[in-house]
Amino acid sequence: MIRGEALYRLQYLDDELDAGQQQVAEIQADLGETEELRQARQAQANAQETHKQGTIKTRKLDLEIGSLNSEVAANEERLYSGRITNPKELGDLQENVASLHRRREALEDELLESMIYDEEAEATLQEHRATLDEVEARWQASQATLQDKLSELEARMAQVQDEREQLRQTIAADDLRIYDYIRTRWGPVTVATLRDDVCSFCAVNPSSTKLKKIRGGQELLQCGNCKRILLAL
Repeated sequence: MIRGEALYRLQYLDDELDAGQQQVAEIQADLGETEELRQARQAQANAQETHKQGTIKTRKLDLEIGSLNSEVAANEERLYSGRITNPKELGDLQENVASLHRRREALEDELLESMIYDEEAEATLQEHRATLDEVEARWQASQATLQDKLSELEARMAQVQDEREQLRQTIAADDLRIYDYIRTRWGPVTVATLRDDVCSFCAVNPSSTKLKKIRGGQELLQCGNCKRILLAL
């Protein structure tokens, strides 16, 4: 086997692990509640509170009108009973009954407006509930897909990690030290192949003597320019 081939394979596995870790980070960032979901929930909660307050107001008006009806009935019964003969007291009672009627009419108008408002609030609430259901359904489907991708990716990364560890055990310690040093200091491209007798990373042409040794595959040689390990495939 050409001496650098195992390092070239190791580089491929390390690249796959790096890419996998990046994908895991991206998936984990996408897991959890989305802004769209939070906004839909808040909109539904706001609509529900608006509807609740409208319902409370309608019930309060309805009770107040009921109380006024009882008061009007009681005062009209006294007014028309014939028991009150004092003109001033009778006039005051008539004015009071008229005032109660005016108050009741105003409340009935307000109640009508409140009932219309309730209907609109109920319709708005139903719209937000429907929207929330749709957003939650999409979110749940998306989360399930992301979880599946994450599980598959983690399983693949574990497989690659095992393969990487087994491969490193077959490589000479000196070669691993060179590989790890280059990868740590100059980035993920550690092994560069020869393409038309030039380094595929920096496009510099090694000397004919070095080219011959590289093709022989018995020595681990680095590019004089970029320091990458050179490999002839």
